[in-house]
Amino acid sequence: MRERIIEVATEFIKQYGLRGFTLDDITGELSMSKKTLYKYFASKNELISEIVQRAAEIEKQRVLQEIDRCSTWFEKLNAILYVYSFPGIPFRVVNELQRFFPSEQETIAEIRRFREQIAMTVLEEGIARGDIRDDLDPAIMLLTFTKTVLSPSEDQFLNANDITINQLLEQMKKLLFYGILKR
Repeated sequence: MRERIIEVATEFIKQYGLRGFTLDDITGELSMSKKTLYKYFASKNELISEIVQRAAEIEKQRVLQEIDRCSTWFEKLNAILYVYSFPGIPFRVVNELQRFFPSEQETIAEIRRFREQIAMTVLEEGIARGDIRDDLDPAIMLLTFTKTVLSPSEDQFLNANDITINQLLEQMKKLLFYGILKR
């Protein structure tokens, strides 16, 4: 039953955001009493915390699995940039999580640090192979990736420009790798 509660809550989060659903919504969907729900989760915050923790673990495992499939540093970097555990969850939910659920900040920071550590290793591999310019500081390259590609995007921007997150990431990658100048 615990797993089913998490599944239903995750679907509500996808549809309505973190603050847009209630425990009553879950009990109604599962035809259970609140007393039964409280046997598994003492509060909505506890339920959200469990979902965030699971998402973090899934995220780490998916990134590692994708990297294991890659043979070059460039493929690995692409995997780091494109793998997300819950692609159906809008980025607005991540923004909402950061804004209204500060207790989950460490988990979000942990995922970011995990990706950054792997990305740094991959960038250093590219430099060592001679594929990436060695006159650029890898820490600054990483900062650029972090501030553009690895940070959440605004749904408003995506909607206003009628583009998907994957289109945005692809354009950002082109900008970072090839610049804006014609050659």
